[in-house]
Amino acid sequence: MSVKQPSLRGLTARFVVVAIFLGVTFAGATALNSSAKRQDAAEQDKQEEKKDEKKEEKKDEKKGLPLKSDRKIEFTTDEGTWLSLDVSPDGKTIVFELVGDIFTLPIGGGPAKLISGGMAFDSQPKFSPDGKWIAFLSDREGSENIWIMHPDGAGVKQVSKDPNNEFTSPSWAPDGKYIFVSKAQFGIGSSEIWMYHVDGGSGVQITKSKPAWWHRLTGNISTTLRSWALCLTISSFRRGT
Repeated sequence: MSVKQPSLRGLTARFVVVAIFLGVTFAGATALNSSAKRQDAAEQDKQEEKKDEKKEEKKDEKKGLPLKSDRKIEFTTDEGTWLSLDVSPDGKTIVFELVGDIFTLPIGGGPAKLISGGMAFDSQPKFSPDGKWIAFLSDREGSENIWIMHPDGAGVKQVSKDPNNEFTSPSWAPDGKYIFVSKAQFGIGSSEIWMYHVDGGSGVQITKSKPAWWHRLTGNISTTLRSWALCLTISSFRRGT
């Protein structure tokens, strides 16, 4: 019985096939590993971009109004109209607003000193009972709210943080710890009196008026009753004559 020995050519062919198979397998594994690394790198890049975007958003939030002035206009005046002003408790200083900026002025006259200016519209300044603070309204954070500052313009601090209402006529409590203000929704809304602590907070509503539809209804009823009364008066007069 004779056993057939494998030829050198057959062994070489088998070795080449195995080598090709191993090469293809190794190349495929390397390609998959590289692809996975690229995906991980892309995901890391996206996460870094999101982090950068969040940082930029936080920076923008701290900036307040995103408006920038294109030019400046300077003028000199010794009078103004439609001003809101107040006198300090010691009777020595006047604080007033002019075109969205706040100034102080000696009671005896002289040059006015700018204590709050810029792109924001600041208005309706009011001295605290001890004269150490000035309450005012400002939209420097995008919407109108109550702010306070020292008479020299330092120590500016936001009191209310309301994004959807209009404020008017701030006034101090006698103890200087609270600020009363009239607040109404944008557009046509009833004004209500609110109280805010100087350290901030959501505020406390003091008054609550009836809704606008109630005023319209009662107004229509009143008009109707007056018309009826007039008709009855005329009818009675005619009968009497």
